[in-house]
Amino acid sequence: MKYLVIGTGGTGAAVGGLLAAAGKDLSFVARGAHLEAINKNGLVLDSGIQGRIEIKDAKAFEGKDIQEKYDVIFVCVKSYSLDEIVPAIKAASHEDTIVIPILNMFKTGARLKESLPEVKFMEGCIYISAFIKSPGEVCQAGNVFKLFFGNPYGENVKPGLMEQVEADLKSAGITAGISDDILRDSFKKFSFISAFAATGAYYDISAGAIHQDGEIREFYKSLVREIIEVGKAMGVNMSATLFEEDMDSIDGFGGDIKTSLQRDLEAGKSSEIDTLIFDIVRLGKQYGIPTPAYDRAAGKFSK
Repeated sequence: MKYLVIGTGGTGAAVGGLLAAAGKDLSFVARGAHLEAINKNGLVLDSGIQGRIEIKDAKAFEGKDIQEKYDVIFVCVKSYSLDEIVPAIKAASHEDTIVIPILNMFKTGARLKESLPEVKFMEGCIYISAFIKSPGEVCQAGNVFKLFFGNPYGENVKPGLMEQVEADLKSAGITAGISDDILRDSFKKFSFISAFAATGAYYDISAGAIHQDGEIREFYKSLVREIIEVGKAMGVNMSATLFEEDMDSIDGFGGDIKTSLQRDLEAGKSSEIDTLIFDIVRLGKQYGIPTPAYDRAAGKFSK
C-alpha cells in the first residue's frame, strides 16, 4: 500500500511521520524551506504519543514533481490552498485511489469532487494539536491524536482498502476508525474548531481562558449554539448532545493550546478565517439562521 500526504505541516507531518515510522510506504508533498530541510536532514517529529521520531530517509517533493500513483492520499493543506492542489491529486491518483481530506473544513471531499469527478473522495476529521517548530521539525503536542474517515458519497471503494487504512493507522499508534456517519462526525469536529478558533482569535486567548466562567466562556457557548443551528438547517444528522460534547472537548484541551488560525494570524500568514468564521456568517444568512456571535467575530476581522 502506497500512501501520499499532501501538505506536510503539523497535521500532515504527524500523520505521515507516524505511518512512515511504522514502516509504511509513504511520501510527502511539501514546499519551501520545510521541504529543503526534510530532503537534507530528514523529518523530525516530536510526538506526544510516540516521543521523538527521526525519519532520515523521508521521501518528500513538490506537488509538480509527483511521478508515481498512490493507493491512499491524505489531504492536509489549509482550506485556502485547496484549488492549487487539484493537479497534484490528479497526478497521484489511479482508478482505485481514495483521497481522505482532514482539514478544518466541512465537506472538503465534496468540494474537491467538483474539480475531480473521476477521483474517489472520502471525508475525514482529526483531533490533534500539531505545528511546525522549524523547517524539517514538527511538534505533535499532548496525547490526543484521533483520526476518523468514511465514505459518505457512496464511492466504489476497492474491498478491504478502508479497513487496511484503519489497521495501518492503528499500528502507527493513532486512534483511528471508519465512521458510520462521517458527515455527522466531521461536523462535530468542525463546530468545535470553528467556535474555538473564533473565540481565541477574537479575544486573543488560549483554551484556558475558555475554561473559566465569564464573558469569554459565554461567547464560546453562543458560537457553538449558532453553528449547531446552522448545521441543523443544512440537514446534518447530529447528536442531540452535541453542545455538551463540544463543551467537554474544549474543557479537555490543555490551557495553553491555541488553534492554527490564531498562530497564523499572529505570524501574519494566510489563515483559514474565511472558512472558520466568515463561512458560518454566510451560511446563516443563506439558511435564515441568526448568528450574532459569529457576526461579532467577523466584524472584528472584516476589512
